[in-house]
Amino acid sequence: MNNLIETIRIALPLVVEEWNTKKLGEFELLFEQSYKEFFLNKQTQEKTKIVSPIINVVFCRVMKTLSNNFSMDEGNGRDYSWTSNLAPIEIEGKITLSVGNSWTGNGYKKTDIHLLIRFEMDENGVINSYFSALVDMSKCISNWTAPTTKSNFSTLKFLKCDYDHIKVIHGEVIKSKKMYLDVNMVR
Repeated sequence: MNNLIETIRIALPLVVEEWNTKKLGEFELLFEQSYKEFFLNKQTQEKTKIVSPIINVVFCRVMKTLSNNFSMDEGNGRDYSWTSNLAPIEIEGKITLSVGNSWTGNGYKKTDIHLLIRFEMDENGVINSYFSALVDMSKCISNWTAPTTKSNFSTLKFLKCDYDHIKVIHGEVIKSKKMYLDVNMVR
Protein backbone atom coordinates (compact mmCIF):
# COMPACT_ATOMS: atom_id res chain seq x y z
CA MET A 1 0.00 0.00 0.00
CA ASN A 2 2.90 2.37 0.70
CA ASN A 3 4.13 2.07 -2.90
CA LEU A 4 0.65 2.93 -4.16
CA ILE A 5 0.48 5.98 -1.89
CA GLU A 6 3.92 7.16 -2.99
CA THR A 7 3.01 6.74 -6.66
CA ILE A 8 -0.17 8.82 -6.17
CA ARG A 9 1.87 11.41 -4.25
CA ILE A 10 4.08 11.85 -7.33
CA ALA A 11 1.31 11.52 -9.94
CA LEU A 12 -1.29 14.00 -8.76
CA PRO A 13 0.83 17.17 -9.03
CA LEU A 14 1.76 16.04 -12.57
CA VAL A 15 -1.94 15.62 -13.39
CA VAL A 16 -2.70 19.11 -12.07
CA GLU A 17 0.14 20.59 -14.10
CA GLU A 18 -1.00 18.83 -17.28
CA TRP A 19 -4.61 19.94 -16.81
CA ASN A 20 -3.61 23.54 -16.17
CA THR A 21 -1.04 23.82 -18.98
CA LYS A 22 -2.46 21.53 -21.68
CA LYS A 23 -5.82 19.84 -21.16
CA LEU A 24 -7.69 23.00 -20.13
CA GLY A 25 -6.70 24.62 -23.46
CA GLU A 26 -7.67 21.46 -25.34
CA PHE A 27 -11.00 21.43 -23.51
CA GLU A 28 -11.66 25.00 -24.67
CA LEU A 29 -10.69 24.13 -28.24
CA LEU A 30 -13.02 21.13 -28.24
CA PHE A 31 -15.99 23.06 -26.86
CA GLU A 32 -15.12 26.20 -28.88
CA GLN A 33 -15.46 28.49 -25.89
CA SER A 34 -13.72 29.23 -22.64
CA TYR A 35 -14.20 27.01 -19.62
CA LYS A 36 -15.93 29.94 -17.92
CA GLU A 37 -18.37 30.43 -20.81
CA PHE A 38 -19.08 26.70 -21.16
CA PHE A 39 -19.94 26.28 -17.47
CA LEU A 40 -21.77 29.59 -17.01
CA ASN A 41 -24.77 29.00 -14.71
CA LYS A 42 -23.98 25.29 -14.35
CA GLN A 43 -23.70 23.56 -11.00
CA THR A 44 -20.59 21.84 -9.67
CA GLN A 45 -21.96 18.35 -10.28
CA GLU A 46 -22.39 19.20 -13.98
CA LYS A 47 -18.76 20.33 -14.12
CA THR A 48 -17.62 17.20 -12.32
CA LYS A 49 -19.51 14.91 -14.74
CA ILE A 50 -17.71 16.44 -17.71
CA VAL A 51 -14.25 17.28 -16.32
CA SER A 52 -13.54 14.33 -14.01
CA PRO A 53 -13.45 11.72 -16.84
CA ILE A 54 -10.81 13.83 -18.61
CA ILE A 55 -8.76 14.19 -15.45
CA ASN A 56 -9.20 10.49 -14.73
CA VAL A 57 -7.73 9.53 -18.13
CA VAL A 58 -4.71 11.75 -17.44
CA PHE A 59 -4.40 10.34 -13.92
CA CYS A 60 -4.45 6.74 -15.18
CA ARG A 61 -1.87 7.45 -17.88
CA VAL A 62 0.47 9.20 -15.43
CA MET A 63 0.07 6.44 -12.85
CA LYS A 64 0.80 3.80 -15.47
CA THR A 65 3.97 5.61 -16.59
CA LEU A 66 5.14 5.72 -12.97
CA SER A 67 4.32 2.09 -12.15
CA ASN A 68 3.37 -1.06 -14.00
CA ASN A 69 1.51 -2.11 -10.83
CA PHE A 70 -1.34 0.29 -11.65
CA SER A 71 -4.10 -0.30 -14.16
CA MET A 72 -7.50 1.11 -14.99
CA ASP A 73 -9.81 -1.77 -14.12
CA GLU A 74 -13.39 -0.58 -14.28
CA GLY A 75 -15.83 -3.14 -13.01
CA ASN A 76 -18.61 -3.51 -10.51
CA GLY A 77 -17.66 -1.22 -7.62
CA ARG A 78 -14.09 -0.54 -8.73
CA ASP A 79 -12.15 1.70 -11.09
CA TYR A 80 -8.48 0.77 -10.67
CA SER A 81 -6.28 -2.13 -9.71
CA TRP A 82 -2.90 -2.12 -7.98
CA THR A 83 -0.80 -5.27 -8.16
CA SER A 84 1.21 -5.93 -5.05
CA ASN A 85 3.23 -8.90 -3.81
CA LEU A 86 0.21 -10.20 -1.93
CA ALA A 87 -2.74 -9.88 -4.28
CA PRO A 88 -4.26 -7.30 -6.59
CA ILE A 89 -5.94 -4.45 -4.73
CA GLU A 90 -9.21 -3.28 -6.24
CA ILE A 91 -9.75 0.45 -5.83
CA GLU A 92 -12.85 2.59 -6.13
CA GLY A 93 -11.93 6.06 -7.41
CA LYS A 94 -13.91 9.20 -6.65
CA ILE A 95 -12.96 12.52 -8.21
CA THR A 96 -14.92 15.63 -7.32
CA LEU A 97 -14.72 19.33 -8.08
CA SER A 98 -16.99 20.27 -5.20
CA VAL A 99 -15.76 22.00 -2.10
CA GLY A 100 -16.62 20.53 1.25
CA ASN A 101 -16.15 17.22 2.96
CA SER A 102 -18.25 14.76 0.97
CA TRP A 103 -18.02 12.64 -2.15
CA THR A 104 -20.87 11.63 -4.43
CA GLY A 105 -21.41 8.40 -6.29
CA ASN A 106 -24.03 5.90 -7.31
CA GLY A 107 -25.43 3.60 -4.67
CA TYR A 108 -23.83 0.42 -5.96
CA LYS A 109 -21.69 -1.65 -3.61
CA LYS A 110 -18.06 -0.66 -3.95
CA THR A 111 -14.79 -2.32 -3.13
CA ASP A 112 -13.39 -1.43 0.31
CA ILE A 113 -10.34 0.56 -0.83
CA HIS A 114 -11.29 4.07 -1.98
CA LEU A 115 -9.10 6.70 -3.61
CA LEU A 116 -10.71 10.06 -2.93
CA ILE A 117 -9.56 13.07 -4.95
CA ARG A 118 -10.89 16.62 -4.76
CA PHE A 119 -9.89 19.50 -7.03
CA GLU A 120 -10.68 23.16 -6.51
CA MET A 121 -10.89 25.03 -9.81
CA ASP A 122 -11.32 28.72 -10.30
CA GLU A 123 -13.98 30.08 -12.68
CA ASN A 124 -11.52 29.78 -15.57
CA GLY A 125 -10.94 26.08 -14.94
CA VAL A 126 -7.48 26.36 -13.40
CA ILE A 127 -6.86 23.88 -10.59
CA ASN A 128 -5.68 25.91 -7.61
CA SER A 129 -5.68 23.22 -4.94
CA TYR A 130 -6.31 19.54 -4.44
CA PHE A 131 -6.73 16.79 -1.87
CA SER A 132 -6.27 13.03 -2.05
CA ALA A 133 -6.52 10.13 0.36
CA LEU A 134 -6.76 6.35 0.42
CA VAL A 135 -9.34 4.84 2.73
CA ASP A 136 -10.12 1.25 3.64
CA MET A 137 -13.87 1.54 4.13
CA SER A 138 -14.00 -1.84 5.92
CA LYS A 139 -12.24 -0.15 8.86
CA CYS A 140 -14.58 2.86 8.94
CA ILE A 141 -17.87 3.47 10.68
CA SER A 142 -18.77 5.93 7.91
CA ASN A 143 -20.35 4.54 4.78
CA TRP A 144 -22.09 5.55 1.59
CA THR A 145 -25.70 6.58 2.06
CA ALA A 146 -28.19 4.28 0.36
CA PRO A 147 -25.67 1.56 -0.64
CA THR A 148 -28.03 -0.54 -2.75
CA THR A 149 -28.23 -1.46 -6.40
CA LYS A 150 -31.43 0.59 -6.71
CA SER A 151 -29.83 3.85 -5.59
CA ASN A 152 -28.95 6.41 -8.22
CA PHE A 153 -27.23 8.79 -5.83
CA SER A 154 -25.15 8.21 -2.73
CA THR A 155 -23.00 10.41 -0.50
CA LEU A 156 -19.93 9.65 1.57
CA LYS A 157 -18.90 11.82 4.54
CA PHE A 158 -16.45 10.74 7.21
CA LEU A 159 -17.25 10.82 10.89
CA LYS A 160 -14.57 12.06 13.29
CA CYS A 161 -14.14 8.52 14.65
CA ASP A 162 -12.73 7.46 11.24
CA TYR A 163 -9.84 9.94 11.36
CA ASP A 164 -7.17 7.26 11.89
CA HIS A 165 -8.38 5.19 8.92
CA ILE A 166 -7.82 7.89 6.30
CA LYS A 167 -4.37 7.82 4.71
CA VAL A 168 -4.00 11.39 3.48
CA ILE A 169 -1.72 11.77 0.48
CA HIS A 170 -2.21 15.48 -0.37
CA GLY A 171 -3.70 18.03 2.01
CA GLU A 172 -4.97 17.19 5.45
CA VAL A 173 -8.00 15.91 7.31
CA ILE A 174 -9.19 18.05 10.21
CA LYS A 175 -11.25 17.08 13.22
CA SER A 176 -13.76 19.88 13.44
CA LYS A 177 -16.23 20.62 16.20
CA LYS A 178 -18.92 19.00 14.07
CA MET A 179 -19.42 15.25 13.88
CA TYR A 180 -17.82 15.05 10.42
CA LEU A 181 -14.22 15.49 9.35
CA ASP A 182 -13.20 18.42 7.15
CA VAL A 183 -10.47 18.47 4.52
CA ASN A 184 -7.85 21.08 3.72
CA MET A 185 -6.50 21.18 0.21
CA VAL A 186 -2.87 21.60 -0.79
CA ARG A 187 -1.94 24.45 -3.14
